[in-house]
Amino acid sequence: MLLPTMEKSQYILPLFLVVLIIISCTNSKNFKQAYGLSQNGQAYIKLKGARQLMTHDPSSLDKTYQDSILIQVPSFENGIISGKNIPVEKGQYRYSGTLTINGDDLKVDLLINDTDDKTLRPLTWNGNYKLTIK
Repeated sequence: MLLPTMEKSQYILPLFLVVLIIISCTNSKNFKQAYGLSQNGQAYIKLKGARQLMTHDPSSLDKTYQDSILIQVPSFENGIISGKNIPVEKGQYRYSGTLTINGDDLKVDLLINDTDDKTLRPLTWNGNYKLTIK
């Protein structure tokens, strides 16, 4: 049995949609500066980045917003912090993986331990940063 052939013009719309989806996912990025903050005797690392605004909306194709995350850590001392030792709010998934501090270099390599799906998902904030303690 032969499959019906498509005219070249019939490929244009699906190809355009695929390219649009790929382009719309590329504006998210993590900024390379991390900040160490102390508040009420607790130490936190703050990471910032740009995230794509409503990627399902073609009018928002090139628009981003600034997002951030605060990760509580035991201290800012050099060394490796296990994800298991990072406190999370009640109802949130725990971390696996590590945070590594070496002087002003910070490497975030954390996984979200999704106990519902029984999967480990990479944290979107993973990467290398320059750490400034405030």
